[in-house]
Amino acid sequence: MTGLLSLPTELLQDIGAEVGSSAKTEEKDLRLVCKQINFALEPQILSTIELSPIHLSSQVENLATAEPKPTPISKYATQLNILYPLLHQNRILLSEEEAKVRSFLFPAVGSLTGVRKVSLDLYASDPEWAFLLVLDAVASLPLLQDLHLRCWSVPKTPWQLRPLPHIVNFSYTHTWGLGNDRNITIPVARFISWSQPKLKTLTITNQLYDKNIPNFNDFLFEPSDSAFLNITHLSLSGLFVGLDATVIPHLRSLISLHLENIFSPRDQGPGNPGLFFWLSLQLENVHLQEIVTDDVQLALIEYLTSFSGLRRLRLTQASRFMDGLFITMSIPSNPLKSTQAMKGIGASRATDIEEQKYEDDNDHDKDGDEDGNDDDDDDEKDPSTSRGNPNAIWLLLDICAILPVLRTLVLFSASPEGARGFSCGTSSAKHRGRMNIKIANSVKSYGPITSGHAFRISTAWEEFELRCDELGMNVRYRRISRITEH
Repeated sequence: MTGLLSLPTELLQDIGAEVGSSAKTEEKDLRLVCKQINFALEPQILSTIELSPIHLSSQVENLATAEPKPTPISKYATQLNILYPLLHQNRILLSEEEAKVRSFLFPAVGSLTGVRKVSLDLYASDPEWAFLLVLDAVASLPLLQDLHLRCWSVPKTPWQLRPLPHIVNFSYTHTWGLGNDRNITIPVARFISWSQPKLKTLTITNQLYDKNIPNFNDFLFEPSDSAFLNITHLSLSGLFVGLDATVIPHLRSLISLHLENIFSPRDQGPGNPGLFFWLSLQLENVHLQEIVTDDVQLALIEYLTSFSGLRRLRLTQASRFMDGLFITMSIPSNPLKSTQAMKGIGASRATDIEEQKYEDDNDHDKDGDEDGNDDDDDDEKDPSTSRGNPNAIWLLLDICAILPVLRTLVLFSASPEGARGFSCGTSSAKHRGRMNIKIANSVKSYGPITSGHAFRISTAWEEFELRCDELGMNVRYRRISRITEH
C-alpha cells in the first residue's frame, strides 16, 4: 500500500468513497485502508518535529506520555527543530504549563531516539532553567550527528553546551547585535574542541559585519598538541580570518573551504589579510580539493597554481581587474581532472560595478556571472571579427573546451560589486537582468566551435546545444528550450 503515496489526492478520495459506499464493506475494512494510508504517510509526515512556544506544554506532554512505546514519532523522527523563544513572550506562562514543561521537556526530547539533526535557537528571554533544560535534552539524543545552533542572545550567567560524542556536522550562526561576546564564543569554542575527533564539517556565520565581529581564532579553544581540529570541510562567513601559528594546525586536514564576506577584493595592499591567508595555505601545503570564495586576488591565484589537486572552484564575486589573470593563469594550471566532482570558475570583467562568476561540472552544473562592457553591440558581433577583445564568457568557453569530462555549463549573473554580500533591491535585480541577457548573447555569438565543445549550456532563461543551421552547416550554440522556473 505504500504505492498510495504516488496517487493523486482526487483518486484517494474516490477510493475512500468507493470503499465507504460498498454494501459489503465492513467497518474494519475501512479502518484497514486508513491504517495502510497512515502507514505509508507517517515516515514523511513525522520525519521532522518542531517544538514551538505556542503549544510547547501540550507538545512535550504528548511526546513524553504517548503509549505504546516506541511511538510512530520516535520511530520516524530524524530531525528536531526547537524554535526561539522556547517560552512564548507575549503571554504569562501559567503555573500548570510551566510545570508540564519542567516535567516533560527532557523525556519528550529524549524519546526521539532516531533524531540525527537538531536545529536549536537560543534566546536569553527564556528563563535560565528552560535554557539549560534544552541543552541537557539535546545532549541526551543518542544518534545526534548534525547540530545547527543559532544564538540570538544568551544568559549573562555562565553556560555551556554539553559534549556530544557523535557530532559530525556543527553549524553556528552569530546573529545581529551580539558583537564579540565572550560569553557566547567561549562555550561554542569549547564545544568545537570537545567534538573532536568526530567533527568533520564546521560552519560559522556572523550576520552583522562591523568592527566588533568575532575572529575565527575566538572559536578555537586552546587545545593540547593532540587536540587540533580534524575538520575536512570549513565554511566561514562574516568573520575576520587570519592564519597564524595557532590556527594553521587546525586546517591541515581541510579538503573543502567556503569563505564569504571575509576579505575585500579592493584591498590588495600589503596589509590585506587575504594575502597572508592564501600564502599560509600554500606554505603549509594545505591542498584543497574544493574552494568557494568571494575573495579574488593574486595570492589566491598563486595558491591555485602551486598544486594540481583542485576539483571544484567557485568564485561567487570578483573584481574586474582580476579577469585576465585568473582565467589565463589559474584554470589552465589546475586542469581539474577529477572524475565525478570536477568544477571550475573564472572571474569577472567590464565596469567596476559589474561582476561575473563561473562554475563548471561534469555531471551537475556550472554557475557563472558575466559582466559585459557597456557596449551591448559587441556581444552580437560575429566572433571572428571581434576576437581582438574577447569577453570573459568566450575565454571561459575556450578553456572549457579542453576539459574532457565536462557535460553541463550553467552561467548566470551575480549582484554588482557595490552590493557585495547582498542580492536584493531593485538596482541589483536590474543589473542581474542586464547581465543575464549579455551572457546569453555571448553564448549565441561564440566561436569558433571545436570538437571539445560537447557540453550543453544553460543561462538564466535559455538552454543551448550545438546545432547546425537549416542547411546542415554553420555549427553554433543555438537555443533548444526556454527555462521558465528556477
